[in-house]
Amino acid sequence: MTASQTDSKSVQALMEQFDAIEAYLQAVREVLEEGHMPDIADLHNRISRLCLDAARSPPDFRKTCLERLDSLLKKLDTCEREMTSFQQVLSESLQ
Repeated sequence: MTASQTDSKSVQALMEQFDAIEAYLQAVREVLEEGHMPDIADLHNRISRLCLDAARSPPDFRKTCLERLDSLLKKLDTCEREMTSFQQVLSESLQ
């Protein structure tokens, strides 16, 4: 396998990681909409692994990685706000 083929496979695998985490965050939102608190215990590890893989990606691909990471960060912020709001509503309803 040539270096170009290896880079292509690693880029494809990295894009699949981004897609999987984005789908995971969408599922988290759906669980919240159903009135349940999602379990996101493994999210930190997945994002850490993604960041390491992005840093190791081919130099000409890193801009794309940064753009995807920026988009992912915005989705994480939205998810955090929604979870915080859910917890506040739940806490108020128990009082």
